[in-house]
Amino acid sequence: MRFAVAAIGLVGAPAPLLAQSTPFTGITGFGDSYADTGSAPGGAFRLLGFPCPAGPPTNPTCRFSQGTNFVDSLQSTYNLAPLTNYAIGGAQTGNTNVIPGLPGFSQEVAAFVASGRRFGSRDLVALSIGGNDQAQFGSANSIAQIQALATTSAGNAATGVQQLIALGAHNIAWVSPGNPFYFPAPFGDPATTPAQRAAWAHTYYQQVQQLLAPAARAGTRIFLFDYETLQARIVANPGQYGFASASGCLVALGTPGCLAASTAVQNSYFYWDAIHPTSAGFALIARYMANQMDAPLTVAPQADVALASANSFANAVFGRLDGYRSFAPYGMGNAMNAMAAYREVPAKARPLQQVAASPWSVYGETSYAGGNREAQAFLSSYDYRSPGGSIGVEYRINPNLRVGAVFGYAQPNVNLAVQNAHYKIDAFQLGGYASYTAANWFADGLAAYGRQNFATDRQGIIDTIRGSTNADTFTLAGKAGYLFDTGILRVGPIAGFSYINAQIAGYTETGDILLTNIVDKQKLDNLTGSAGVQLRAPLLIGKGLYSPFVNLTAEHDFIGSGRTLITTQVTTPLLPVLTPIDNRNQTYGKIAAGVAAVITDKVSATVNVVSTFARADGNDFGVNGGVKVAF
Repeated sequence: MRFAVAAIGLVGAPAPLLAQSTPFTGITGFGDSYADTGSAPGGAFRLLGFPCPAGPPTNPTCRFSQGTNFVDSLQSTYNLAPLTNYAIGGAQTGNTNVIPGLPGFSQEVAAFVASGRRFGSRDLVALSIGGNDQAQFGSANSIAQIQALATTSAGNAATGVQQLIALGAHNIAWVSPGNPFYFPAPFGDPATTPAQRAAWAHTYYQQVQQLLAPAARAGTRIFLFDYETLQARIVANPGQYGFASASGCLVALGTPGCLAASTAVQNSYFYWDAIHPTSAGFALIARYMANQMDAPLTVAPQADVALASANSFANAVFGRLDGYRSFAPYGMGNAMNAMAAYREVPAKARPLQQVAASPWSVYGETSYAGGNREAQAFLSSYDYRSPGGSIGVEYRINPNLRVGAVFGYAQPNVNLAVQNAHYKIDAFQLGGYASYTAANWFADGLAAYGRQNFATDRQGIIDTIRGSTNADTFTLAGKAGYLFDTGILRVGPIAGFSYINAQIAGYTETGDILLTNIVDKQKLDNLTGSAGVQLRAPLLIGKGLYSPFVNLTAEHDFIGSGRTLITTQVTTPLLPVLTPIDNRNQTYGKIAAGVAAVITDKVSATVNVVSTFARADGNDFGVNGGVKVAF
């Protein structure tokens, strides 16, 4: 029962990690004394006539602790504007209150309905309701009767929540009532057995999930915190969370002694009185709740990272093909004639040195790629760096056409801004390509498959939350161009496309069960078209022919990255959390440049760079260089 008057002092416990951008734009509180911040239109102490925010000595801020509660902590965590409080201490799930004359939860909801307000898609509803309904049974009730009462209470609570959902509530952070068995002093009928208390707590917790499961599957994000598990841990080992005692300050020290104690001493207790946590206790609850709500933000970038890795591999392949294109034994045409005339190359410098005529060659490259993305409402910002390399074999079918196969390995390391999260990835790529080069035009094509093994970690409360999954990527890409001779330069239009399909297997995180999630399979398709210009400046250096190139293109993603991520807290298996991921910027620029050079009659080398630009939410880059040996 949450109507006992208790004091609360401002907490010095650490706050949850702040997301790099706030996923929520406002917060509204409903429910009982755990959520009651004392202000209008709710506030039990205000309704009882106290000049809030000044309350009685044991509750100086008109909250049922000595300073702040979990709603205050969530507001601070997400840096939100002052909350609107509909919560009233003592409220039960229906229209009654354990404090005579005060309203219940259904009347709080009715007051919101009467206000004419609606919730926005990024408003947060903070809720605690159900605990006071446990005053409705005692030791004389059978287990069956208690379960029936809990089912009724869950129905009342679900009805109120469904009304809020109908008015636009999309994000709900809900503290479950927990189990009064773990309170510092007997609650209600002291003869009530642990089995009777557990029957109500467990039935209510399960029934709420069952009744609200359809709303969750339809897109309402409900984060129901398993308070009972935290209570049990506090009783078993309060020091695990930095508390000296699982008792209540007012219970252990008495009212005069507790009120005279320092804030640090008060907050060394998890509970303030026999029912309500201290400010530090509430802050811990809020840290858990914020971690639950931020967890999907750390999962959402996985598909984008998988696409970036596959795209980096494709960029390296096309860059190498562009770099070596000048080594075809034709195709320089008037541009080379003009260059030779301009340079007045003596006859003894001819003929030009060409790559060896053998149709077979092998090559190896090293690469380094990276990039960053800005945050979205429900997606963490991140940056990544990816060292790697590739080996390949190539066969020239005729002077115009060559085909090849390439195997690549990279090790992307991704750092996220939320919860100090990381991905460590082993990325394997296998591709086959063909390249046709004529006197003035060319066409390249690539088909590739990739397997990326993800090891994820993020910061929990008492440990590190870890995950392991894999992504399969399929790439089909092509590029073509036509180059005109313009004096000493070659220039012309180029165009291309790239289709990448990424599928990430579902997995279950390991670690603190209060924070771990079941992550559903993810899928993301990307179809990018490009158009622009290629510029070449053929050079004669010694006996070697060089043709450095620059590609400047506009890129457009025709599908977009919008999708829905589905995660489910391990402790609430009936309440999947559907997180909407918005489309990223779909039009941007890309520049690529490179050159290949003859080293000997059988050995040549190439270096290429590529980078996107003018992409509003972040850019990618890559550089690769390697050596090619002809048989």
